[in-house]
Amino acid sequence: MQLITTRNKEISFVELKKAISSGNGLELIRPGDKFAIELKNGELVNAVCGGYVNEKRARFVLEDCLAEKWRMNDAPTNKGGYLKSEGRRHVLEDILPLFPDEFAEAFEPRFMSEEIDGERHEYADTLWIPSATDVFGAGNWWNEEPDSFQLEIFKRERDRVKEVAGETWFWWLRSPFAGSSNDFVRVDADGTVGDSVAVYSLGFAPGFDL
Repeated sequence: MQLITTRNKEISFVELKKAISSGNGLELIRPGDKFAIELKNGELVNAVCGGYVNEKRARFVLEDCLAEKWRMNDAPTNKGGYLKSEGRRHVLEDILPLFPDEFAEAFEPRFMSEEIDGERHEYADTLWIPSATDVFGAGNWWNEEPDSFQLEIFKRERDRVKEVAGETWFWWLRSPFAGSSNDFVRVDADGTVGDSVAVYSLGFAPGFDL
């Protein structure tokens, strides 16, 4: 069983999950604390506690992007939103299976709500990429996201910057850009907001709830 270090204490992942679900998570891990996960392909990633959804659920996001860039869609469109995107398929079918089984089985489904072509869609995923609201809070570049709130770890621009091998990357968010039918919102290399056409390959930094 993989051991993790939180607040200078080595514990099992099962212990961390149990502490969070019992309402005692803050005793072990707080916003900004992180722990390492070795993926099945050998890649080592850090999961950072972004904040608590409630007293019994913590939200985590990878500290940096995964080594492989990916696109949000195979065509230059955000039609279908994140729900029907290639980016979501990539997260659930390509990235999620890389997590050790004990981790993936402990992820709590995150409720997500999205308006597509005037119709509200509600669904839940155990692994996802952050929304624009998760990172930037409320804004006018994207539609209202009632499933999201700004995470503590993203309140400063410098803390939104993600790297791979010492290089800063642009990275995708799951929010369609409201000003275009072609783009999704991204985080720029300096931690500011931007947008890109969906076919561009950018960084992916997924998140999960425990």
